[in-house]
Amino acid sequence: MADLANATDPTVGTAKAVSGQGLETFLASVGAALAVAFAQISLFLVLRNKIARIYKPKSFLVPERERTDPPPVTPWALIMTIMTFSDREVIKKCGLDAYFFLRYLKTLLVMFIPLACVILPILLPVNYIGGFGNNLWTNETDEDPTSNTTVVGLATLSWANVRPENADRRWAHLMLAILVIVWVCAVIFFEMRVYIKVRQDWLTSAEHRLRASANTVLVSSIPEKWLSEEALRGLFDVFPGGIRNIWLTRDFSPLLEKIKKREEIHLQLEAAETDLIRQCKKNQLKKREQEEKKSRKQLRTNKPTKAERLQRQKEEDELARLRAEAEQGISYGDHEEPPHNAEQVAKEGPETNELEPHKSGQMLNPFADLGGGILKVGQGLKGGANALGRAGAGLVGGISAISQGVDHELERSGGFHFVTQEPGPSATSQARPEDHRRNSPTDRRVQILVDEPKVSFATERSQTPSDLYGKQSMQQELQPKQFGNTVRKLENVEDLYDHEKTRWYQFWKPPSGGYASPVPQRTEDNEFPFTDKRSLWTKMKQYIPFMADEEVKEEYPSFVNPGQEEDYKEREGAEWEKWIKPKDRPHHRLAIFEWTPGFLPGLPFLNKKVDTIYWCRKELARWNVEIEEDQKHTERFPIMTSAFIQFNNQVAAHMACQSAIHHVPKTMAPRMVEISPDDVIWDNMAMSWWMQWSRALLAGGFVFGMVLLWTIPVAFSAGLASIDDLIAQYEWLSFLGENEKIHDFVKLAAGILPPVLLAILLALVPIILNFVAEFQGVKTGSTRSEWVQTYYFFFLFVQVFLVVSISSSAINTLIAVASHVEELPTILASNLPESSNYFFSYLVLQGASVSSGTLLQVAGLATWYFFSKLFDNTVRAKFKRQITLPQVSWGSFFPVYTNFACIAIIFSVIAPLMTVFAIINFAMLWFAHRYNMLYVTRFRTDTGGVLYPRALNQIFTGLYVMEICLLGLFLIQSSTCYPQAIIMVIALVFTVLYQVFLNREFGPLLRYLPITFEDEAVLRDRAFQRAQDRRLGIITDDDETTTLRSVKTYEDDKDIEMQELDGPAATARAPSSQPQNPAVKTHRKNMSSGGGSLRTKLYNPVSTLKHAGNWAVQSGNTMRNATLGKAEENLKTAAEYRRQRRGKELEAQRAIGEALYGGFADEIEDLTPEERNQLVQKAFTHSAVRARRPVVWIPRDDLGVSDDEVRRTNDYSEHIWISNEGTALDSKCRAVYGRAPPDFSELDLIQL
Repeated sequence: MADLANATDPTVGTAKAVSGQGLETFLASVGAALAVAFAQISLFLVLRNKIARIYKPKSFLVPERERTDPPPVTPWALIMTIMTFSDREVIKKCGLDAYFFLRYLKTLLVMFIPLACVILPILLPVNYIGGFGNNLWTNETDEDPTSNTTVVGLATLSWANVRPENADRRWAHLMLAILVIVWVCAVIFFEMRVYIKVRQDWLTSAEHRLRASANTVLVSSIPEKWLSEEALRGLFDVFPGGIRNIWLTRDFSPLLEKIKKREEIHLQLEAAETDLIRQCKKNQLKKREQEEKKSRKQLRTNKPTKAERLQRQKEEDELARLRAEAEQGISYGDHEEPPHNAEQVAKEGPETNELEPHKSGQMLNPFADLGGGILKVGQGLKGGANALGRAGAGLVGGISAISQGVDHELERSGGFHFVTQEPGPSATSQARPEDHRRNSPTDRRVQILVDEPKVSFATERSQTPSDLYGKQSMQQELQPKQFGNTVRKLENVEDLYDHEKTRWYQFWKPPSGGYASPVPQRTEDNEFPFTDKRSLWTKMKQYIPFMADEEVKEEYPSFVNPGQEEDYKEREGAEWEKWIKPKDRPHHRLAIFEWTPGFLPGLPFLNKKVDTIYWCRKELARWNVEIEEDQKHTERFPIMTSAFIQFNNQVAAHMACQSAIHHVPKTMAPRMVEISPDDVIWDNMAMSWWMQWSRALLAGGFVFGMVLLWTIPVAFSAGLASIDDLIAQYEWLSFLGENEKIHDFVKLAAGILPPVLLAILLALVPIILNFVAEFQGVKTGSTRSEWVQTYYFFFLFVQVFLVVSISSSAINTLIAVASHVEELPTILASNLPESSNYFFSYLVLQGASVSSGTLLQVAGLATWYFFSKLFDNTVRAKFKRQITLPQVSWGSFFPVYTNFACIAIIFSVIAPLMTVFAIINFAMLWFAHRYNMLYVTRFRTDTGGVLYPRALNQIFTGLYVMEICLLGLFLIQSSTCYPQAIIMVIALVFTVLYQVFLNREFGPLLRYLPITFEDEAVLRDRAFQRAQDRRLGIITDDDETTTLRSVKTYEDDKDIEMQELDGPAATARAPSSQPQNPAVKTHRKNMSSGGGSLRTKLYNPVSTLKHAGNWAVQSGNTMRNATLGKAEENLKTAAEYRRQRRGKELEAQRAIGEALYGGFADEIEDLTPEERNQLVQKAFTHSAVRARRPVVWIPRDDLGVSDDEVRRTNDYSEHIWISNEGTALDSKCRAVYGRAPPDFSELDLIQL
């Protein structure tokens, strides 16, 4: 114990400095923070009704489905509204992550309110009466001078005040500690159950099942021989419903780098052009002012008054508004228009091999180009494009027009001023309607219609009878190609066995005579025998410097117009020459090396200085050509070992994730479901498994080192507060105290810098951890958040709790614990009771400051009114600032409050008052965050609430530390407390076992759906679809009975069909015989014509219906029958409905939110099945392939400089899309806009 004391005594924890703090001192220290919090809340109540953009943007500046009604004006009504807001509405408008975070805070209140009601009446008198001290108000002691123990202030209500002769009172602490353990474990158990129920309801809701993410699985580490669409279909078709789409991933890292560089140059060119136009306008205004001054001097008139100047500015701003509203700008450049409806999505961009089945051996196969290869297989939607064409452009509009008719409470519009109707094609626009360079032959799709499985909404087919039962030629085209195992045939029985003999010394091999390893199912194809025959040395040589084969450089077309040189040369007669000199144009210096960071300034005589606009035009044109050429030739990029597999059934996707897929360990794993296309981290898709493992080890080591060393900068920032001590201690700082003025300034800085530096240091931690989690190779943002949650909780628990409680350094803390592991209970018992007062203040201050700051939105105010004026100079930056709302990084959000909960649990028995401060903390935070999530914060991606059970599990950390600390406290007491110590050991063991069994039993249900939900979900799908059909006008109430009857008849016919196929077994399962649908019978006969029995034909990847049992109930048939015979005329009704809704909304209120998000389907359930299918087809196509050419969007002026820049850019290269439509300069030369950027697509807002 002496060594341990020496190890910890010199480095007393920060919390010990305030041990024994009196109630008077405590209230004084907290009072100042509460006053600041009160001031912030008061300011919030004043401003929230005046600045809608900051305090209630979700009431108008988000899509309709996410909007909430504006909050009440009065404070009391606001409190009642927030308290009574429905949880289901929170889930609907904010998502599961937001709901479970708010539920987490409420759960912590449920934990601590009952505990406070039970613990405080018992332990406060037990600790206070007859203790070492009884002076609660001050820090002065009045106890027996013969005692060696000093207990004053709030410590008189804690464990430390109980005298040894009152050891029997420790039984009360033990019983209440067990009560805490049991209650916390019970609450966690019930919350796990609630989490599973809420998540299952959300996953099986009709709205969610429409999304592609509900049915899609990401499979990693796929062996090379299985790395083809054909092989994966043959493997995964065992799951009910079959497969709809397969997207094999390719290593598009070089293309992604090009796209990132293009984006940088594109923004740089926009900023340079905007700067040039503004400089010309400013010089014109200066020249006008000089001429007016000269004219007034000649005419001897007075200068205009302030009112006259303001009136003139108002008139000029009105002219700018009209200029943007008229949208008379020009647009040049050979480009592809961004899609505004699902039909355009299907035609968008080049057809790439991403959507084709990948040939066997294509990854490293030198013969991959031989022959036609394997038949292209995909789901497709026959006639979908034509149906959408008939439906009309129901999605077009909405975003293209924007107005100044904003709530009068918005004091600043951020450059947004106008609302205009949807612009037609500009009279002066030279933009081509289609980019013929990027068109490539259309993929030939195969549709498999035999025995349509029961599918989720994402694969609904709403087809006309002609689509389903069309001409014989079309039916033969739809004939599914069998993916049987042609590699080994039944005639060659010997091929089914492994004939290699195992030698006696080959202990690592199984006995001879076993079955041969499984091989992928393939069609008979001449390409199959060709595999990669390169030797191991040839492969390794590619990674050795100077020994790898020379990389073949691709040749790209010229990126300049005929007659133009690549090095841009300005022709004479430019409009800008009338207003500025060439040296005043924007310039910058080029980096010497490509890897040089862009933020480093260039050095004269070392870095070449170039004209920014000329250089950016050349580079942007070059990157556009190279990127689009690469997008047309995706076969240049190697296939990676991962794939997205979309199933027809949601339950099939969850079954695939839980099954043992491959016979080799760590192969085709991990598998992840519920992946949103917007949440995929495409940069990491090309990372191999061994690279991920190595990076994970490096990331873990880095986080551990950061936890150890973070105390150094924190201690430095704290040391600045004691500047006088530093001056007295270090002689070289003595000059700071010699001059009185310098000394006063240093003391002022010492009072401001420490909290600022500490705030910056703590704010950097989540940013660093997000980078570390992404560095280790995670594939989705959801997985990254899970890793950040783990890392950040570890950081906070060590730095905020252990270091503060035990030592002033994390290194000293861990060294002391590691060198004396057996004395860990004693270490905690010796330090924690004295740290309770510090954490009293910590919880109250955090609750008051964080909650009030969250309501006031200090960062939002500063960004909107200060930083945006400094940095948002281009119209695109202003537009982005306008539509971007605050977001939450959940990975760094949960751990802060989990750490609060752990601290409160640890001290709940040692210092019972901690439960009171915990209740205050969580109540204030719950209210503040609930307001923000309802009215301020927008949530683009959602993890599905997976962080919630992890946060609940992290609460066990508090239980373990509490049990270990109480164990040490019982041990350091007299021997009469040994029974309590033994019981606490038993409680610790049972707590560990409880957590293990809890996670083992609940584990599968935390992420995956059980089979029992599928049939119920299908019924909800049908009810939801009927409601949608009535809302969109596809069916009327009068048609509903007929529709339901036809659906039932068709399903009964399907059952009879299955009885005929499966014989007596199926007859025994099926109901009594019923009439058969003639159309279905005819279709089946046509499909079976051409030889062979229909039973044989059904053995294909999607014809697993007869193995699916009760899954034969098909929601896809529901949709088909609901629209059977009326799709031609009723699909138009959906588009007309949306157009009418848009017209009514824009007529009712010309507000920003309606102009941005009104008039088009912002949710996938608002689309028709055909439109959904068109979007889903490219949902998981790599972002590098989907990237569109950006438009250089510049402001238009009345001098003609902007128009001249647009024309000159197009004269140089038609591969640059440049436009000044919908923009203008106001009276102060600020760029304003009246519409969304020309390259903006409304469909990007739809979450798939």
